[in-house]
Amino acid sequence: MKVLALLISGFLWVSAAAAAEEKPITTAIGQEFKITLESTPSTGNQWLVAKPLNESLLKLLGSEYKRGRPGAVGAAGNEILSFKALAEGRTQIHLKYGRLWEKDVPAARTTNFVVVITKPAQVSR
Repeated sequence: MKVLALLISGFLWVSAAAAAEEKPITTAIGQEFKITLESTPSTGNQWLVAKPLNESLLKLLGSEYKRGRPGAVGAAGNEILSFKALAEGRTQIHLKYGRLWEKDVPAARTTNFVVVITKPAQVSR
């Protein structure tokens, strides 16, 4: 499985197909990054944080959905979760794809990310 990470305008974009293996993300303190995962909200499913985040290291800023093909009713698109690195360290993001109201039903899919947060690079003058 490939993970695509791209730094654009100060944002680190990470894209991955959903599977349970851990995917590494390296970022710097203060850096915002996004994880993009395929989603079909017409099924009632959405990507949810499966285990609490280490809030001293990482903050969930929000999520948004981008439709797939225009005009394709019920077609898959992408759910984009935005995070901000707060302090140096190593933490994990555990996500599950399921219905918010189904508490006792196993997730349709899961995925995990290991986040390594470093000090920002020093700029020499």
